[in-house]
Amino acid sequence: MVCVRKFKLFMILAMAMSTRGEGQPNLGTKTPYTAGSAIHHPAPAGYEPVFVNYVGRHGARFLTKAGADVKVMEVLQAAEKKHSLHPLGQKVLSMALALREAGKGNYENITLLGKKEQEGIGGRLRSEYGQVFTGRGLEVMTTWKVRTQQSADAFLRAFAGYPGPRQFIRAPEASDTLLRFYDLSVEYQRYKKDAALARALDSLDKDARTAAVAARVCTRVFVAAYVAGLTEVEKITFAQSLYELYAISFSMEEEVRQAGGSGVSGGLGEVFEQKDLEWLDFINGAADFLEKGPALDSIGIQVRVAAPLLVDFINSTDHILSDGAQRPDAILRFTHAEAIAPFAALLGIEGAREPVSTVYRYRERWRADSVIPLSANVQWIVYGRTGKDYLVKVLLNEKEVVLPLATSCWPYYRWEDLKKYYRGKLGGLDKKG
Repeated sequence: MVCVRKFKLFMILAMAMSTRGEGQPNLGTKTPYTAGSAIHHPAPAGYEPVFVNYVGRHGARFLTKAGADVKVMEVLQAAEKKHSLHPLGQKVLSMALALREAGKGNYENITLLGKKEQEGIGGRLRSEYGQVFTGRGLEVMTTWKVRTQQSADAFLRAFAGYPGPRQFIRAPEASDTLLRFYDLSVEYQRYKKDAALARALDSLDKDARTAAVAARVCTRVFVAAYVAGLTEVEKITFAQSLYELYAISFSMEEEVRQAGGSGVSGGLGEVFEQKDLEWLDFINGAADFLEKGPALDSIGIQVRVAAPLLVDFINSTDHILSDGAQRPDAILRFTHAEAIAPFAALLGIEGAREPVSTVYRYRERWRADSVIPLSANVQWIVYGRTGKDYLVKVLLNEKEVVLPLATSCWPYYRWEDLKKYYRGKLGGLDKKG
């Protein structure tokens, strides 16, 4: 097997190639899921997969609540009454109506695309690691949000005919410290309201590029006289709301087609130049990076908040490997982007862990569409050798990752080394906290 050092440059270049290029839709956390490389490095001789520990974000979804759709419709309809829409504005209004019709009664639900994403991940997991699924059972955990439960149901379609029992667990909203720890951490909620965080995000909203994007968008949609009557704040609010609608439309294309529409995502994209999409995506990604990712401190509360999930991964794996007769084949958790991003950072995964000195440079180290697209997931695949010892391969979005600990057989890490490293890291976090 190849030592980890020989792969570091390869992994960095591969990530850059997979996340950059001309003509990207620039959807951030609303990027539909794309499976990782089908090329996985074989385990050392004698090792076979014996257990899967999994956590994943819900699938592609509708809007979670009325917001961008209402704001966009209100502005467009007000302009239409004043005969102030350009032909492209009329087209945008039609597409916004199609999206509203397709999403009617579906706030918070996953879309048909989301179901396909989840079933695909489940199918590849079962196919790639078929030796694991012998019938000892599946432990399935979801949050109280319906989209995680729908995602679990879709994922498990790939396990039709699976002979083992399925145990479903859902913690109450007020006590879900495992999968919605970010909601229940007082320190983290305080961090999100911190003045320094607000200043960093405000600097992007007040950046001249934000106003320039808004002006270009409004000029394409509305006639000049109408644009002249809008304040800068109104222009920015409209442009950002329209971008949000554009981004979510990629998840709803099948529903739009069924409702008689077509080409919504591409059509809404006509309003934006490539540089507009890149900047709006940059602003949105900055908020995700600061609130959910490594931000300016790789062991700040926005990362440390995921400690309960890491503890559960370690303890559940250790318990299962210590008591093989009682172990399920897999533990499958379904949660949200707010859990996946800090968990990936806490694990120290390259491309998910690196902080920056200024928010303007975060894209050099981190991208929402790579770390937390829709259906994002982290998998620990445990391999055993005749009950003697174990190796663990960690995947982010089905891609083999580099971890910050030594191994002679990347991407496989000795379980005892991995366990010792993360327990030591957690102990250091306890002292910091």
